[in-house]
Amino acid sequence: MNYDMMLGKYISYAERVLPNDELNEVKHYYKHCEYEMALEGLLIELINTGKYPENFKYDKWEELVVYYDLNNESVFNEDIWDKFVLWEKKFN
Repeated sequence: MNYDMMLGKYISYAERVLPNDELNEVKHYYKHCEYEMALEGLLIELINTGKYPENFKYDKWEELVVYYDLNNESVFNEDIWDKFVLWEKKFN
């Protein structure tokens, strides 16, 4: 599975629920192949707004988060994994 492409799709899905200005940095990191930072930034924006992208499937998002090791290490928010888990629970 190409996780980088998957992340690109998820950013596109998020464009439908988040204002473009909130995704500018996410897109910047993605464009420059900083995929971990792009994903973490995307999660922060979605979690902070309490929104979920179209076709949200927790298991696929979790797979992506684990692939990029955000369950162990982060750049912007050291609690991103815990916040991600809580965000998912609110969806169900």
